[in-house]
Amino acid sequence: MERAIVSVATGAMSSVLAKLAELLHEKYKLAKGVRKDIEFLKSELSVMNDLLYVMADVEELDALNRGWRDRVRELAYDIEDCIDLSMAWLGRAGSDASKGGFFGTKQLVRRVKKIRVSFQVAHQIQELKARVVEESERQKRYKLDGPIRSSSDASRNKVDLRMCALWEETKNLVGLDGPRDEIIRWLMPAEGEEPPQHVRSVSIIGCAGLGKTTLANQVYQKIKGDFKYEAFVSVSQNPRVKDVLMKICSQVGATASMGDDELILVNKLRKRFQNERYIIVVDDIWHSDPWKIIGQALVKTSPGSIIILTTRLKDVAESCRSYHGGRIYDMRPLNDNDSRRLFFKRIFDTEEKCPHELKRASEDILKRCGGIPLAIISVSSFLAVDVPPCPDHWNKVKESLSSPLPGNKYVETMKSVLSLSYFNLPHHLRTCLLYFSAFPEDYDIWKDHLVSIWVAEGFVHADPGETLFEAGLRYFNVLISRSLIQPWWYKENGEVLSCRVHDVILNFLVSKSVEENFVTLLDPYGLPPSLHSKVRRLALQNSYQENVVPWIKSIKPHVRSLACFVDCKELHPLTEFEVLRVLDLKNCESLRNIHLANIEVLFQLWYLSIRGTSVSELPAGIGQVQHLETLDIRDTNVEKLPSTIVLLEKLARLFVYPNVRFPAEGFSKMKGLQQLERFSIHGQPLSFLNELGQLTNLRMLYVLCDGLNYESSEWGIFTSSLCALCRHKLLDVGISKRSYSTPIPMDSWFPTLQSLQKFSIWPISSLPIWMGSLDNLELLVLRIERLTPEDLRVLGGLPALEALDLLFEGGYASPFTIGGHEFQHLKSFRVARLYQLQFMPGSMPNLKNLDITLLFTRNSYSDLGIQHLASLTRGDVSICASREHIEGVHDLVAKIQSLLDAHRNRPAVNFWTYFDNEMISRSFTIARY
Repeated sequence: MERAIVSVATGAMSSVLAKLAELLHEKYKLAKGVRKDIEFLKSELSVMNDLLYVMADVEELDALNRGWRDRVRELAYDIEDCIDLSMAWLGRAGSDASKGGFFGTKQLVRRVKKIRVSFQVAHQIQELKARVVEESERQKRYKLDGPIRSSSDASRNKVDLRMCALWEETKNLVGLDGPRDEIIRWLMPAEGEEPPQHVRSVSIIGCAGLGKTTLANQVYQKIKGDFKYEAFVSVSQNPRVKDVLMKICSQVGATASMGDDELILVNKLRKRFQNERYIIVVDDIWHSDPWKIIGQALVKTSPGSIIILTTRLKDVAESCRSYHGGRIYDMRPLNDNDSRRLFFKRIFDTEEKCPHELKRASEDILKRCGGIPLAIISVSSFLAVDVPPCPDHWNKVKESLSSPLPGNKYVETMKSVLSLSYFNLPHHLRTCLLYFSAFPEDYDIWKDHLVSIWVAEGFVHADPGETLFEAGLRYFNVLISRSLIQPWWYKENGEVLSCRVHDVILNFLVSKSVEENFVTLLDPYGLPPSLHSKVRRLALQNSYQENVVPWIKSIKPHVRSLACFVDCKELHPLTEFEVLRVLDLKNCESLRNIHLANIEVLFQLWYLSIRGTSVSELPAGIGQVQHLETLDIRDTNVEKLPSTIVLLEKLARLFVYPNVRFPAEGFSKMKGLQQLERFSIHGQPLSFLNELGQLTNLRMLYVLCDGLNYESSEWGIFTSSLCALCRHKLLDVGISKRSYSTPIPMDSWFPTLQSLQKFSIWPISSLPIWMGSLDNLELLVLRIERLTPEDLRVLGGLPALEALDLLFEGGYASPFTIGGHEFQHLKSFRVARLYQLQFMPGSMPNLKNLDITLLFTRNSYSDLGIQHLASLTRGDVSICASREHIEGVHDLVAKIQSLLDAHRNRPAVNFWTYFDNEMISRSFTIARY
């Protein structure tokens, strides 16, 4: 692959030079003069690229250099658009000209058409050549001043598990345990007291980056089990109050539809909360107006209920308090001790391990961070990843942070810290990071969705032996490790599934994105921005004004990425987006079948999501979108895929809903498919199930088997295909039912799954002995009826197992004993509905996270043996019993807590006790350094 035409951090695509080379291919039969022009463009642009790589590493360019850079970036976009359109025109004309032989009027017309297209391409190439010559002459008169730095590429890193732990520990520990417990004392009744008969509230205020949301979440997580209804919603700077109310409804089980207005939603919530205990967190309120509506939904007379608000503005907190009363908690920066603990935890694990010669530079850097947790995490992550631990390098970082900037001290700190982190990223990671500016505040960004878009945009370059998607996952992990994005949802094995971007970092990225003309957003009032450059990526996040309609029409020919977070009827017809690569229309309610007609015109489309729309049929033309790699039709009304879907030989990821039926023939042609989920086996054509086994590149497969007869041909053919897939590249399999019924049979075909790394299956009746042959298995999720001691030894002997999730249907009464030296590599263990559990000395020596649910009977437990889990850092223990065993349960909890107090890690363990299915008490231990 050629080097990028422009540093990818400026947003230009990296494939322009390669496409110029492809345009020289004999199949396009270009005139000799045109070929020379293309060679000239290729050579000249390569030279420009070298200078632009240097420019990309300079934080502040003078106006002359900045203007030249911007013009060349736009020129690169235009060249790529021209190449893509030219290849499509020439390809179609060539195809027409080759039809039907050499004679006849129709053949003559086709050949004339091809000649005309060739002349059109030649004319556009000439115009682009003139622009390149003009910019090249300008370049010769420019002089670039400023430091030249190179960025080390740490993209080989896996997710630093210490970093994920740090986010968790930061939330639980550094400077927050005291405030959390104080707020809980304000809100919750003391032991023995009756719950208050009114609503209690607290408003947490403070500047961005102090951890308001983190603190609110910590309080919420600790006490939400005491309430019937619970919800955590973010409002953000430009809220749609209806969306906030819808989110509350979904979390508390109140039925709501998109047709409901705000008044209807408020009334539904008031009815739901009437005389019931609820806890609601309303995060990040910027203005008091939204609260005037949201507050109406929260019934004042619900006894013992709790409302927690977070805001940056004291007057907003006062305004909210005037409605529900309550108190205000004013957050402050971390003190010096907590700042040091947070700082050194990321770099050296403890302050004591910091070399003496770095202590002075450390103190100076921490002083510059001003006790702001976000600044401390950002700069410590940068030091841990990018900077050698020696005084000279650390002093350079200190000097960078100490450069005087005008204005507010906090803004100075964050701007300098974030600039330092951003400009020390490799160029390809800067581009990927900039794409986060397309997402709204407080948005859950799912990893697979994000990486698929990066790939479609051309931001990702694979190393030998890896796919583009795998390379994108590598990029994502690096950004997690550098603390530039926050891990949010996790898998059982600790794998990060989604992330969020702190609003301070997001604001920084938006400003950079505007500067680079990377992503275009409407202004806060829903009006189009004043732009001198063409719109290349458009993200619609907020409501919009009527005068946006003609503006959208005018920008369509140059938009290559379109993401809608609001329903926008004015986007149609979609076929006017001539060079579109990414089309994300998730939850666009107005989208109908007719809007996807002629989708084959979007010949450059790589990513298409119509998830959550009312579309009921995909057009036959979808098979002609030959570049399409990701197609997501989940939560639509589509019940049958068109037969042309099998023509998408480059499709790598296909997400469907269980009711979707596949074509009867041709599915084996889709050799590029790597990820397929989540279809139902029952009701599929037998030929499809048979051809499924020929997809030799499939890595991930998730299926449902509801309504399936295991004696049927469907099951037999599917299992045969699964065996064939496992002999190739299949690594992750999920087989499940949405409701418990007849267990899935674990027949002799399963031993061929030896290559699997992740396996989820439920429900099953018992564990087959062959499961001990899964030597590569890292994650196992089972819903199972019974396990024998021998079964446990089989699981405990799996050499690569890191995460195990077990749920026993109906409860498991036999002794469940984890022997010494079993599960040597296990890091996460979740097990539910056990009557007897015992950890023996030496068991699970690397276990970090524990989540267990116990069914208590008289004398069924002594102390569980949790103290033998040498590496334990956090856990959740739920105990269910009848009321007659209250005293025995309390004795057990007290004994376990006393043993944990002596544990060398002092793990943070939450205890939840339920008597006759009602929570009676909760307690928790606080981890400490």
